[in-house]
Amino acid sequence: MSTPTASTTYAAEVARLLWPEPWDEPRVTRSRRRAPEGRRDVYLFPTVGRPRLLVPADLPGSSVMVRRLGGPRSGLARPARRVLEASLRTRAFPLLGWPRLTVQGGDPAADSIERHLSESLGTEVRVGVLLGTRRVNQKPVLQVFGADGAVLGYAKVGHNDLTADLVRQEAAALVSVAAQQPRTFVVPEVLHHGRWSGLEVLVMSALPTGTRAGTAQRVAAAREVADLGGRTQTTVATGDHLTRLLGRVLGVEGDARGERVLDAVETLAERHGDDVVELGGWHGDWGHWNMGVTDGVLHVWDWERHEQHVPVGFDELHFAAQAVRPGQRAAGQQERDFLASVDGRLAALGVPAERRRLTLLLYLADMATRYLEALEHGATPALRLRTDWITSLLEVQLGEHRPVTNGAP
Repeated sequence: MSTPTASTTYAAEVARLLWPEPWDEPRVTRSRRRAPEGRRDVYLFPTVGRPRLLVPADLPGSSVMVRRLGGPRSGLARPARRVLEASLRTRAFPLLGWPRLTVQGGDPAADSIERHLSESLGTEVRVGVLLGTRRVNQKPVLQVFGADGAVLGYAKVGHNDLTADLVRQEAAALVSVAAQQPRTFVVPEVLHHGRWSGLEVLVMSALPTGTRAGTAQRVAAAREVADLGGRTQTTVATGDHLTRLLGRVLGVEGDARGERVLDAVETLAERHGDDVVELGGWHGDWGHWNMGVTDGVLHVWDWERHEQHVPVGFDELHFAAQAVRPGQRAAGQQERDFLASVDGRLAALGVPAERRRLTLLLYLADMATRYLEALEHGATPALRLRTDWITSLLEVQLGEHRPVTNGAP
């Protein structure tokens, strides 16, 4: 048996959620034998020390999961993925002794996520797991396969208060957005939503990842997302966005970070309460990782942060802000590039020049609050860095009285 690492421990914790008692505790092996009836074996990829995928060991079609390894821009990784995928489909692969996470079930009737999904979808299923990086808002994402290896969809599993809320929000968002029949993009179909073994479970149809969306196509979709529920004009003080924001900040445990954000939001409300702002909808995590183009059609997924009645322009600001990586040597230039792009990005969504700085301030305040909320569920170094960066930028921008145009202040 291999020595557990923090990553393999996380993988075992996820497996325990999906195959709870009376299934045995998950363990890592390098068995070359085919799993007997009543046992689940999943390969750990890419390595036992840093697993990112749990791939069903007895379902050749699940080999498609390894396409997610190596990063989308890595030309070198593509041949490696093809070799791994082809190897996984062969009868010889189990003889290599590739590390597996094994869960033994003594009771043939023992419940599991696979049994729940099989009953919910009306067909026998197997699941692979996309682990991702361990974060406070990280949810196990399952790739759901039919018995023939065909991909049936993806499932998200909310396992604590934060992630369960996000799963419920995404289910509601997908139903709402689909009902409005968007013209510039497609969203996943909800196949199942319910609770199982204390977990919140959402199953969605699979969307093709495709190629990256071009700027024009992405901006057109962002405009439609803003327009889906209609736009309304109001003042900052009377609009419900500020009310929700203040409630969220006040709901965070008081510490130095929380006090800074609260001071900034109160200053923003005092200075700009009478200013007019246009509210609409936003996706909430508008990034290239959540969209792709196939046959000219833009597919957009991960709607768990979708909201109505937020200042128009938030999505494109969020898209640009993700290029800033606090703690990196280039972070200062990345921030200047972000600020320099604000004017053009908001203009493309129809935000008039006199409201663009206000929209930026409200976006920074919203994100600082989101990160504060996430810190309460578990503080990682990266999350602390990002919270401090966006809070500092909000404070600097509040102290800057000239508009953000044609470059950073």
